[in-house]
Amino acid sequence: MARPIKDTPVLYGKNAIRMLEEIKNVKVLPEERIARIKQACISLSKMQKNSYEDASITFKQ
Repeated sequence: MARPIKDTPVLYGKNAIRMLEEIKNVKVLPEERIARIKQACISLSKMQKNSYEDASITFKQ
């Protein structure tokens, strides 16, 4: 049987103000990091298909 889902907490006062400021000032990731993340996703999808050679993964024997 599933556990009940808890209510989302509501922020008040200084915590609410801090959260709103953080939402307004989101830092953009560098292009290099975005490219690395995309490459990792491609490698993982190829690993799921059991195509280790396509993912450029080698194993030590």
